[in-house]
Amino acid sequence: MSATPTLDPSAPRKPHRLVVFFSSFMGTALEQYDFLLYGTAAALVFNKLFFPTLDPLTGALAAIATYATGYVGRPLGSILCGYLGDRYGRKSVLLATLIVMGLASTLIGLLPTYATAGVWAPLMLCALRLIQGVALGGEQGGAILIAVENAPARRRGLFGSWSSSGGMAGLVLSTLALSLTAKLPEADFLSWGWRLPFLLSIVLVIIGVVSRLRLPESAEFEQAKRAGTVSKTPLSTLMAHHKKQIVLAALARAGEIAWPINVLVFTTSYAVTQLHMAKPMFLNAILLGACISIFGNTLFAALSDRIGHRRMYIIGTLCAAGGVWPYFMMINTAQPLLVAAAVAIALGVIHPMMYGPQGALFAGLFGTRVRYSGVGIAHQIGALVGGGVTPVLSSLLLARSGGSPWMVALLITVFALVAGMAARAMRDVDESALGDQQVASVALQGSPR
Repeated sequence: MSATPTLDPSAPRKPHRLVVFFSSFMGTALEQYDFLLYGTAAALVFNKLFFPTLDPLTGALAAIATYATGYVGRPLGSILCGYLGDRYGRKSVLLATLIVMGLASTLIGLLPTYATAGVWAPLMLCALRLIQGVALGGEQGGAILIAVENAPARRRGLFGSWSSSGGMAGLVLSTLALSLTAKLPEADFLSWGWRLPFLLSIVLVIIGVVSRLRLPESAEFEQAKRAGTVSKTPLSTLMAHHKKQIVLAALARAGEIAWPINVLVFTTSYAVTQLHMAKPMFLNAILLGACISIFGNTLFAALSDRIGHRRMYIIGTLCAAGGVWPYFMMINTAQPLLVAAAVAIALGVIHPMMYGPQGALFAGLFGTRVRYSGVGIAHQIGALVGGGVTPVLSSLLLARSGGSPWMVALLITVFALVAGMAARAMRDVDESALGDQQVASVALQGSPR
């Protein structure tokens, strides 16, 4: 007769999956709402209100360059919050980043414009955008880990995708908010209408804080804390033993994020400025694609749990590399149905192939002691390159080619192929069966899949 197994009452209990889902999904949705709201507003509003002395094309470039400031802050946030998250825990860091993001966004909604404050207006805008970047840089890695570290061993892709789906829900919220206010008369929209979505942030922050207060600390971090294996110097440990993992994850992230940013920032500006499409029509196309992507992330992440996170990611990069060409062909028709189809496929199908399994893929490269720092830093370096630089490069290439988008298509193709090669150099790893010291080497050397 077998003995009944005894349970350790002091062992950390994993929270119910609905609690994990709501915290990971909702928290990321609210932070991405704030961050992405700025990107859409940069293409539609900020060039007129904060850079009015420049010609339209240069003003749009300046507004997008200001948008890129947020991506400069993201690596800073990932370093600071990664240290705190690996040293003291994930939950408190996630709460702090949510509050900081909401306050920065609310203050953007209260900013004076160039007509009122002169050069101080764009300077304050840049400063608040930098703070947004720091907050999001600290939040993204933690939101992924709080789900992945509480996931069953064979469902890490699915759990990790909840943060990704939350990010796209934030895109839906931000696009819907601007779409509704853009229906106002032009004078009212430029005067006060654009401010409303930013001021809404303070309400959303309260919702997000309540959701995250219910979430306990990561089970895996609690286990490491009980075992006394929490690193006192996670950043130095990361830099000493995980350089290759950081580089590969950053390259993979750069190619992934370049794809949706091309749609959300560059194509929005290109469609409205060069093709003279109506703003509400294009924003509605983005809204449709983002709604589909919420479910697409979950679908492809669940599929990646079966076929391998790395394999699913590579398929996505190849689809992005080839799909950008017919994407621009459809956009250039300026036909509402074709434009909507192009954006819906880009955001709702191709991007989730990469974004859905990304959380589990990147988390598998790092052990618990440095995972917050590793995932966060790699995530934000890739975002800085792929998300912060590509809109500026795309605008320059568009101006250089006389308004033709084909050099931009080539740029996106190159980013996607590099991301695929980086993912190819990784390997899937079931880290639940490994010790922290084994995770990194197995992730890079290979696995049975």
